[in-house]
Amino acid sequence: MNFLWQTFEDRKNLLKNLVQHDSITHSEGEKSFPYFLKQQYLKLDYFKKYSDQVILHPTGDGRHAVLAYYKAPKTKKTLVCISHFDTVGVDDYSEYKEAAFDMDHITEIFRIDDKYLTPDGKEDIHSGNYLFGRGSMDMKPGLMIHMSLIEKAIREAWDINIIVISVPDEEVESKGMHKAVERLNQIRKEDNLEIVLHLNSEPTFSQAEKDSNHYIYSGTIGKIMPSTLCYGKETHVGQPLNGISSNYIQSFINNKMEYSTLFKEHYKDEITPLPVSLMSRDIKDHYDVQTPFRTVALYNVFLFQRNAEDIFTIFNNVVKEAVSTCEKSYQEILKSEGYLKNISINVLTFKELKDLAIKEFGEAHIKHVINEVIEHIHDDRAQSIEITDRFMHMLKELGPSVITFFAPPYYPAAHSSEDSFIDEIVETVSEISLSQFNRVSQRQYFFNGISDLSYAKYRQDDLGFESYIDQTPVFNESYFIPFNDIKEISAPVINIGPIGKDAHQVTERINMKSAFEEIPTIIEQVVKKHLL
Repeated sequence: MNFLWQTFEDRKNLLKNLVQHDSITHSEGEKSFPYFLKQQYLKLDYFKKYSDQVILHPTGDGRHAVLAYYKAPKTKKTLVCISHFDTVGVDDYSEYKEAAFDMDHITEIFRIDDKYLTPDGKEDIHSGNYLFGRGSMDMKPGLMIHMSLIEKAIREAWDINIIVISVPDEEVESKGMHKAVERLNQIRKEDNLEIVLHLNSEPTFSQAEKDSNHYIYSGTIGKIMPSTLCYGKETHVGQPLNGISSNYIQSFINNKMEYSTLFKEHYKDEITPLPVSLMSRDIKDHYDVQTPFRTVALYNVFLFQRNAEDIFTIFNNVVKEAVSTCEKSYQEILKSEGYLKNISINVLTFKELKDLAIKEFGEAHIKHVINEVIEHIHDDRAQSIEITDRFMHMLKELGPSVITFFAPPYYPAAHSSEDSFIDEIVETVSEISLSQFNRVSQRQYFFNGISDLSYAKYRQDDLGFESYIDQTPVFNESYFIPFNDIKEISAPVINIGPIGKDAHQVTERINMKSAFEEIPTIIEQVVKKHLL
């Protein structure tokens, strides 16, 4: 029998088929894609014989992660290949959204009607070197390359176990990867495997317009969301100084938090983006003339080396400083308007608030409140806000307060940038890329697009997980990260993916030579040189 996915054209056709099956996060297509993917694997004789080694592992919400497991003849050494199959939506394609998953069709449409294309996009489409479409870059090419790799390993009987994992939900909360890690660890223990490398193949991100270089990433950036619920004192808008607006309190925190350099990290010559607010609003659900007294804000903070505990400590210091400034400012307003009262605003962590609530109302009642919220609200962030808000309502005697907490999701930073094994792989990739394809391949230490490699490497010195567990209202309820499994499947990480451009944009596209020839060749040679 001939190979299925080993030539340029075969890989191109496989990618077109993968893209054609739309799998937008939280869509029916995302739910059905794993069954489609299993059918593709079952075209290989090996998986026809060992069909139980194509595993559809449920995420608990109708979706599945897919694990295809090739068992080596002798060794216990194992390569884990990671990708995601969900994509963002297609509304940005406007009148052409029905064609967004047909790579040939949408590419031809844009060749004729290029009004949505940037100058760089126009140049690329007329070069004939790129294919467009949703999922064409992020990240079905990575899955295609891994499928090609496992087929080659099977046909040549490589003595390395390969587990190709492809998951849903990477674009939102990575519940697919969380469940896949649990199943991976189960397989590792059952077969006594030694995981030696986690390989992701997210596409490379251009560093500038017309940048044709390839990038290898020896890590992935982390992301975390420290948050505040400001609880003021309500009053009639005609008597504003009889209370204090939660929006007023929040404005001081926002001023201190957004773009704060306190959260900036450096590694070599790379720098984390500055923090910004992803949500900042009062939580009144209708208009009236009562001043807002509950305001919430969620902040995006990127990580290189810091963990949850580090961030929470810095965040609480920022919040306390902002609240102190707010108190002084408001006190001056009261004085100037002839009010003699003093203002005091408490700052508490979620754990402190929850402990007070348990002491006052009992653990069973607090558990009931949490369960009720989760039953009626289905978004993890909204659940976190509502639980915190309900606890504050129950403890209103605390007076004006700011509660600090974490909202999901959390992507720990993960990198192997100081691992000599990874250094050797990076050098090999660079050599092959230049000598065989005349392309420069440069190293970056952190993939800045956020990836599921966050759950593949555990820092042995990281004690910050406990802070995240304690300060996240929905942890172990509706949101869970399998920290113990991550510890046990932890191994060096690297991202070697094809060149693409404009992820999450209508101009999303993949470089065909990179995806269908260069990266499959490079990864095969890396495995043969460093893992066999």
